[in-house]
Amino acid sequence: MKTINALERGLDVLRKLDERHGQSLAELHAATGIPKPSLLRILDTLEASGFAWRAIGDGRYRRRFALILRPSLADELLAIGEIAAPFLEALRRKVIWPSDVLVFRDFRMELVETSRRQSTLGVAMYPLGYRVEMFLSAPGRAYLAFCSDAEREAVLAEAARNPPLLQRSRDVLRGELAAILDETRRLGYASRDPQFGGADDKDISVVDDRIDAIAVPVMDGPRILATMNLVWPRKYKLKAQIVREHLADLQETAAAIAAASRS
Repeated sequence: MKTINALERGLDVLRKLDERHGQSLAELHAATGIPKPSLLRILDTLEASGFAWRAIGDGRYRRRFALILRPSLADELLAIGEIAAPFLEALRRKVIWPSDVLVFRDFRMELVETSRRQSTLGVAMYPLGYRVEMFLSAPGRAYLAFCSDAEREAVLAEAARNPPLLQRSRDVLRGELAAILDETRRLGYASRDPQFGGADDKDISVVDDRIDAIAVPVMDGPRILATMNLVWPRKYKLKAQIVREHLADLQETAAAIAAASRS
């Protein structure tokens, strides 16, 4: 019995898609030998049929989370990025500034989707999978403010076992964290520490991504699924304006992502 060549090629592409790290068009071309025009048609068909998706953060193709028969915890966390992608792009179009969605994994916040790649506004880029520290970053502080007491205590216990490398992080842990988290809950958003440059092992005088950020939780009832932020170049000193004009947009987007995760 003859097989269907087009279907065989489509299944071959689907097998090559890595649900976590993704594949670029060039990598899929090298792996399958399928000409790029044909490969693009296959990928468009897989996307339209719900078998694959393309992250806006890195442009790489991945299998849909729903196709993973036995998802691990990591897979479930990464699925938030797939869900969040269209909401992030819609928010960027509305407010101009890009956003990230991050999930808590192994005592760090991990980037699972971002709209920075679509922005032309001069914000630093980080790859999907980049891990952000907890005590100085806006996403980390948003997580700590709105997670359960047990989750927060686990983070603090880990920090006691393995103290942060940054002196500023240690200072926050020693005497400022409770007040910072109380203020975050009162305001409804977290702020990036002015002395944080984006790296968890190098002072801002050594590494500085020159951005500022606010972040809010993505909540499913009492459970925190992720955090999401808005970022902009720090030199513009826009925080008060962004909070005034766009905090509600950010919170509405977080609520929409949470609702989509339940469907």
